[in-house]
Amino acid sequence: MFHLIGFPFFLVSATLYFLPTIIAVARKKANIVGILLVNFLLGWSVIGWIVALVWAVSTERVDQVPPVQMVSMPQPARRFCSRCGQPDQGGSRFCPHCGAALS
Repeated sequence: MFHLIGFPFFLVSATLYFLPTIIAVARKKANIVGILLVNFLLGWSVIGWIVALVWAVSTERVDQVPPVQMVSMPQPARRFCSRCGQPDQGGSRFCPHCGAALS
């Protein structure tokens, strides 16, 4: 009769003991091994189990920050000289190469 009660009790106890690790695996944490080690080695103390649980349910800083996207600055429209075909060098009124007036 004890075997019928003992095995389910063992399963429930093991599940509760490793609950921080189970949560970390379910949330796909980057540091699952660290949480497992703290849970396995220090989980027998209430403080170690709570530390592992808090670590497992906390959000990672990497998840909160979106990746930086490069924003290109708008480039001014380039004008070309109608006489020599060279590009304008920064908004001048005359072509720096041939001296013709740019429109």
